[in-house]
Amino acid sequence: MTETIILVIVVGMLCIGSFFVGALVGQTVSNGEKIKAPEITIPTPIKDYRKKKQAEAEQNKIDTIMQNIESYNGTSAGQKDVL
Repeated sequence: MTETIILVIVVGMLCIGSFFVGALVGQTVSNGEKIKAPEITIPTPIKDYRKKKQAEAEQNKIDTIMQNIESYNGTSAGQKDVL
């Protein structure tokens, strides 16, 4: 029941907000002004995240190789697999 009330309130607020935005746009058009669309920059967090993950994977690989070099004693004991 409370979810329904909250949903009705949120939808009502969105309707009122849409009305005011439409009224502002209508006033702008009626005054003969052009509507300027806001510039949208596309965020690139996914690309940054992928680059960061690749860099971390490469660094982990290098760290494992360095640990294998340091712990080498002529046998394969204590060596870790490099993935």
